[in-house]
Amino acid sequence: MMQKRPVRLYFLCIQNRCRSQIAAAYAKHYGGGNVIAESAGLETGAIHPYTIEVMKEVGIDISGEISKSIDMKIFMQSNVIVKLCEQLNEKCPVVPFAIKNVQWDVADPLTAEDQLEEVRATRDQIRLKIFELFRELNIPVNN
Repeated sequence: MMQKRPVRLYFLCIQNRCRSQIAAAYAKHYGGGNVIAESAGLETGAIHPYTIEVMKEVGIDISGEISKSIDMKIFMQSNVIVKLCEQLNEKCPVVPFAIKNVQWDVADPLTAEDQLEEVRATRDQIRLKIFELFRELNIPVNN
């Protein structure tokens, strides 16, 4: 059987400090060698400490990750672009027809009053969305 090429996923949000980082971390974790997952934002800022903390709670260490801005080379090589927030639509580069464009409206938990709880809830919401995406794309899930 021929080994399928990994699916290239690019997760985008405004600052690449929470949502897109969580999504990329889960995609790598559950996708293993079947995916190449990257994340980026329109702006960059330090990854929020709560993002690192809530991922540690589920056994995924992202403390070594850095916030990155959109890289057009990675963007154009992606099979799937996942936008995690509404504002991104206006500012994001146009996704070419050949690339699957996925829109997840995930509210920014860092604007909430109880940030830690919201970041946790967002983490769990994104995890379910990753499983849905993998199902849709026929990507096997590594446990």
